[in-house]
Amino acid sequence: MINKVKETIFKEELIQLGDKIIVGISGGPDSVCLLHLLWYLQEEYKITVYGAHLNHNFRGIESQLDAHYVSKLCEEFNIICFIKSVDVAQVASIKGISFEEAGRLQRYQFFEEISEKVGANKIAVAHNLNDQAETILMRFLRGTGLEGLTAIPYNRGKIIRPLLNITRAEIEEYCSINNLSPRIDKTNLEPIYHRNKIRLELMPYLMENYNPNIIDTLARTSEILKKDNSYIEAKAREMYKEIKLRETENRIELSIVGINKLHESLKARVLRFATEDLVGKKDVLEYKHINSVLELLENGQTAKKRTLPMGIIVRISYERLIFSVISDFEYDKDFIYELQVNSLEYIEEIDQEIRISLVDKQEINDISRDKYIKCFDYDKVNNRLNIRNRRDGDRFWPLGLTGSKKLKDFFIDLKIDREERDLVPLLCDGDEIMWVVGYRMSEAYKVSSETTRVLMVEFCKEEPIK
Repeated sequence: MINKVKETIFKEELIQLGDKIIVGISGGPDSVCLLHLLWYLQEEYKITVYGAHLNHNFRGIESQLDAHYVSKLCEEFNIICFIKSVDVAQVASIKGISFEEAGRLQRYQFFEEISEKVGANKIAVAHNLNDQAETILMRFLRGTGLEGLTAIPYNRGKIIRPLLNITRAEIEEYCSINNLSPRIDKTNLEPIYHRNKIRLELMPYLMENYNPNIIDTLARTSEILKKDNSYIEAKAREMYKEIKLRETENRIELSIVGINKLHESLKARVLRFATEDLVGKKDVLEYKHINSVLELLENGQTAKKRTLPMGIIVRISYERLIFSVISDFEYDKDFIYELQVNSLEYIEEIDQEIRISLVDKQEINDISRDKYIKCFDYDKVNNRLNIRNRRDGDRFWPLGLTGSKKLKDFFIDLKIDREERDLVPLLCDGDEIMWVVGYRMSEAYKVSSETTRVLMVEFCKEEPIK
């Protein structure tokens, strides 16, 4: 296996002589294997290895034991180890994101902090071939384009993945041979998350009934698609530079004549490049957003616009397609829609849908912790349900607090940009705010032991694919 990893390092140019490498270590088999391999290879590559462990505080004493194990392991290898404890659940609540996403963001932020402190130029993480196959399958089931099916790259910026061509079985065998005794996170053995279900249920079923080599097949398919995608991306980037008329900090203008000459595949990529350059972030646009902009182009009406994620507005001005952030021009702020139970309503101003339904109280235990799905005590609803954006004087009683506060102060506390606040939907009972969608529901409408009727509200907003 060591030779196999060395081949990957050489082929993908992951490590150069003299590199300083931060190794992310959870304490599980994958990261422990990676740490041991790089420790073993440090003389050959003249590298300096550092360990980094973030305690997410998800699993109580088990999390503490993970940190202790990593500390002792690094001590045994004479590797400098950095350990940090973060209440990731609290971070997720404050930012209004999932536990998994909050954990990922905190980990990489921690790795960057250490990189700056020790002058490291690489960050090694332990994704393996099984992770690659599971990611491809997961994205396929959710729906994705060519780039999404290329899955996890061997390197991106500082990040390197030396084990991406190694199976989980090979990793476990390596740990056993070298008496590493890694920690086992029992939650990874339970089908409670989407990825876990694919790993524990779907993948074994496919291997047994359809293709025993499904992991290699998916990974090989990804490599083939990666080459095709790389070529198309390069051509699209050339076209993007040709049709870009103007770029400022808050505005990018493209030639509509130039866009209309492109193949549909190139059009989608050019639109994505524009949003990426504008906000400095990849994967901003989903399929539906791209189609919305293409529809705008097809209609070709000056002054018409579309609202995109991250406060981006796209509009037509004569022969130019203009991408800008909200603060760059005025837009109609106010919207309000009355809602009916057991219905689906489309909110044009934010290009999203909201679904309202009554459910049995027993069903809510199976509802995920998705920040866009919430349950309310329907017996406490006294007026017509509606969805709107903020109004002057709005107050809100956030779940878990002892009293109400100004909605403006609530937004300030969460550091929500002023330009984005008018696009945050509010589920209301008449004038009373039940839910600041994506952030916090009201204490006044929470489900209790006395609740007899449960209202489930789903804000149909898909997160961008990572």
